[in-house]
Amino acid sequence: MITIPRRILNNLEKVQVIYTDVDGTFVTDGCLFRHHDGYTLNNAHAIYTLLTEEVDVVMISGREKEKLKETARILGFNNYIANLGIEIVYNQGEKVITNFGVEVPDQNSLKKWIEQSGVVNALFKKYPGKVAYYQPWSEILRTHPLLIGELDNADVQKFVAGNFPALRIIDNGRVAPHEQFERPHAYHIVPVKVGKRAAVKIDRAERGLQSQNLIGIGDSMEDVSLADQVAVFFLLDETVPAKLDNVILVNNSDGEGFSRIVNFLKQNDYL
Repeated sequence: MITIPRRILNNLEKVQVIYTDVDGTFVTDGCLFRHHDGYTLNNAHAIYTLLTEEVDVVMISGREKEKLKETARILGFNNYIANLGIEIVYNQGEKVITNFGVEVPDQNSLKKWIEQSGVVNALFKKYPGKVAYYQPWSEILRTHPLLIGELDNADVQKFVAGNFPALRIIDNGRVAPHEQFERPHAYHIVPVKVGKRAAVKIDRAERGLQSQNLIGIGDSMEDVSLADQVAVFFLLDETVPAKLDNVILVNNSDGEGFSRIVNFLKQNDYL
């Protein structure tokens, strides 16, 4: 059951846009129908509900826009935000706004600019055996390096900020076990002006969106960063610290937290 204090609900009107993470949010282990104990239609039905209510579901993910386009076509979504906010895509690619965060001509130049800073090698030296390239995805990703590992978030944030002030490392949440890591997270290295919150701010300005009509859903600290851009942010991972008043923790132990959120919005006439 979801309970939201009245002081927060007073800031929420009819929902027009939902910004949602993908992995660990409305899909589990990469599957829309996956339940932690088998399979379920609940999250799929929640997406159907949002489509029928004409809510703009905006995926906001670390994946590239080409991968998100195929997902969007299958699910019936039009707009999405790729590469941790670097590419803001409208109508499945008819219009794309880029936010590189630095003066570079294209995606490949941005990735080269980040790699030439020496930040990746510095992380490997600082945290031996704790972090590695997330292959094959890091090689495929054109805009920035992607790492996988088991790092203390506060410590690695301090290290990068202190040694590479033009960059930030983003913990984008837990991913499936991978080679030497049992409970790894994915880490994106991008310029300090890049991220999910920055992308939502750009989208709001581009479309004239008001926070009282916006919802956020996710399972990582980077997802929570956009909470001050929306009326309510629903957090699906209880281990993620969140101090903003409008962040509501939702049980996702069975992988169906997304459907519970949509049901709450529907039952309380916010859709």
